[in-house]
Amino acid sequence: MGRVLRSMHIRMRCMYIYNLPNNISAPNDLFNALHLVGDKLYAILLCPRIQHYLRRETIMPIRFVVLTDSHYHPRAEKDYGAPKMLTRSREVLDAIPDAVNALEPEFVVHAGDLLCGGSSFNLPTHLYERSVDEVADVLDFIKAPFYCVPGNHDCDAQTGSMEAFARRFDLPNPLITADVSPGLRLALANVYHACSGVEEGMGIWTDILDEHLRRAARDAERDGCVLMLVLHTWVLPNHTPDRGVVKRVETLMETLISHRAIAAVFTGHRHLNRIRMYRDILIVDTACLVGFPLGFRLIEIGDDGLLKMRFHTLPLPDLSAASYARSPDWENDRWQGEIHDRDTEILLPRLSQIRS
Repeated sequence: MGRVLRSMHIRMRCMYIYNLPNNISAPNDLFNALHLVGDKLYAILLCPRIQHYLRRETIMPIRFVVLTDSHYHPRAEKDYGAPKMLTRSREVLDAIPDAVNALEPEFVVHAGDLLCGGSSFNLPTHLYERSVDEVADVLDFIKAPFYCVPGNHDCDAQTGSMEAFARRFDLPNPLITADVSPGLRLALANVYHACSGVEEGMGIWTDILDEHLRRAARDAERDGCVLMLVLHTWVLPNHTPDRGVVKRVETLMETLISHRAIAAVFTGHRHLNRIRMYRDILIVDTACLVGFPLGFRLIEIGDDGLLKMRFHTLPLPDLSAASYARSPDWENDRWQGEIHDRDTEILLPRLSQIRS
């Protein structure tokens, strides 16, 4: 039931307002209109036309959690590549709700790879389907609204299908938006909607996805909203221009540059903590939950556009130490990132632009 209610949250973009005048042009008109509809106003969420004025006063502060790559395996016989600790992934899964709930976020977003389907692990279908249910049942204990995008390991390794995943989680097909807080909207993208995570581990930024994101960005700007994009794979080239990023990333980057409502991008997949500014866009990668540094991000955005980010580790010190011992110090430093890849404060220039 909890998952169903959160599914409804994604789609609750506005509530019905009866007999609302359609010529509202200023805040005074707004309050006169509210008086006119009286008890027929259902004002939990207002239509975007009204929210445009309210958001200028109530857009912030916002507090939310970003986590990724929890990689639950119901019967792992080995840990696979560092820093993963798949033989103890149930401990990680069980620790997530309490650790997240203690921070009292307004919402939680997972950037993919909740499971160990896809390539590499060769998980049988019956174990894949079992793991979907077990992960969904545990994450239902997270009190805040929960959102996610699929990763390359969230499909059935035998068929490439995400049907079982879609039965328990809201699967973007290819992209859905969610009003998560006044003035803040998520764009949740499925980069595997036109391919299998088994065959295309990095996913593809298709023309259809790009069209959906452009439309979402135009809608967000019209409504006075900041848009934050969530997808599984990274978007900035590392040492070579065509490796380590979603396929057709150049199309995505053109859209990010040309649509000022998109203020930030959140990804997973690489198991690294990284924070980058590209032009005036914040791009954030978060380390995995199933191995060192064994944590997630708490993010707070103030009314002045200042974003504060803190990395919180799960209270599993022995598991973290065991994961750390699998790699040399330099590689563990790579996983966890520099200090400002974990804990930082940064201004979001596009937030101020949208509000002006």
